[in-house]
Amino acid sequence: MTKKSKQKGRLTVIAGPMFAGKTTKLITLYRVFKQTGNKVLCFKAEGGEVKNFIGSTDSHDARSLKVAFVDKKKPESILQVVKRKRAKKILIDAIHFFPEKKTKKVLDELLRNGIDVVVNGLFYDYKKRRFPLVHDLFNLADERTELFSVCEKCGAKAKHTEKVAGGKSTLESTQTAQYIPVCSACHKIYKG
Repeated sequence: MTKKSKQKGRLTVIAGPMFAGKTTKLITLYRVFKQTGNKVLCFKAEGGEVKNFIGSTDSHDARSLKVAFVDKKKPESILQVVKRKRAKKILIDAIHFFPEKKTKKVLDELLRNGIDVVVNGLFYDYKKRRFPLVHDLFNLADERTELFSVCEKCGAKAKHTEKVAGGKSTLESTQTAQYIPVCSACHKIYKG
């Protein structure tokens, strides 16, 4: 008897600024995967709304998706949950919150095991600095979608996120900071 070679999973990356519809796209894909009979698990970096590590991620258009929150410093915990639940499709919301090296190892293992992975994340922080993990994954992806919003200052295509209130931390949630989508020309760096 010959061993079947396991088909590698596919990586899909959805990237862009805040308010571009990244989480909405993830929620839509979740529904499609479920309707076609797939076992799907959704993850997000641990946030303030964690209750027993299960909660929801909400899109800016008020849609919600049940997620398992994981410690943002330990993305490898995703592997134990996936193995236990035997999921074939994995969705990860806001992947830019996870560390680059550990997260790449987790994704490589999932893909090697024939699991399809869909992630979303920001290309840039509020200072217009790249999130290397998101850029690298975007370039490696089997399927990639770049989304844009509308600049709240001039109405042009918004590629960036501007912080307008909050602290100086690079990764601050919308629970503690306020952001708007802006184009490159209108973008101002928040001084706090």
